[in-house]
Amino acid sequence: MISFDSLPGNTALKASLQRALADRFPQTVLLSGDDTAGLHTLSTVLAAGILCEGAGARPCGTCLSCHKVEEGVHPDLSVIDEGENELKVDLARRIKAENAIIPNDGARRVTVIHHAQNLNTMAQNALLKELEEPPSYAFFILTAEQPDALLQTVRSRCTKFALEPAQQTVSDEEAAALLGPYLAAVAARREDRMMLAALALEKPPRRQLLGMLGVLQAALRDAVFAAEHLPQPPLQPALREQTAALARAVSAGRLLACYDFIDELTDRVSRNAASAAVTCALTSDVYRICFQ
Repeated sequence: MISFDSLPGNTALKASLQRALADRFPQTVLLSGDDTAGLHTLSTVLAAGILCEGAGARPCGTCLSCHKVEEGVHPDLSVIDEGENELKVDLARRIKAENAIIPNDGARRVTVIHHAQNLNTMAQNALLKELEEPPSYAFFILTAEQPDALLQTVRSRCTKFALEPAQQTVSDEEAAALLGPYLAAVAARREDRMMLAALALEKPPRRQLLGMLGVLQAALRDAVFAAEHLPQPPLQPALREQTAALARAVSAGRLLACYDFIDELTDRVSRNAASAAVTCALTSDVYRICFQ
């Protein structure tokens, strides 16, 4: 059932949004944070709350409107998610045209724009009037991992809500579960399996991904010491089996080059590199460094 419970943590933020839904919800909001999945979840819950037809707290999760939002079939909800692609002025014009039409099912229409920082300047300028003075039935939810990349004129027209920062630390169990298959695929010289394992690393929030890359570097350090037969206790004992296999498959020099490359990749992630670029780097670039 769709509800605020589907978003972990963020207690104060959720309470604030629930109060706003019970009173007079702003027509244009900007949700920000480094947890892309959390932003998606929260925007869906808010859209359901705005469109909810039940009594009491919104979203009720049980009315027909809430079910339609949860199933992605509500005719008065438009969700725009182009990933890391640039959002151009044609999209802004389409949004304006759609919001000129009165709602189908109820009294409100909601437009969600994910990765709003990817709206180019022309698109943002084209939406300014719509965001500042939307039709009485129209609501806009913008999500942005980099809110400062939006024009100040756009940000000033939004009521802003921010997710709590995600944790960067990762447990040994998480590291073994996510990095174990990746390291095993590298040791086996299986680029296809490297890609599948790297795709799983796109799912954690950006801060956790940074932590995971730190664990990967530590595992590579362990592999270097194993390759050189140096008696050093491992930094990542949960990955001892994988790093030993890696040491047998890749020379110490190449492992060191890979270690340095992960340092570069960490810097890219810190500057908000696209998830697809991270997957590509962990697949083709690491394979090239290790084996070509």
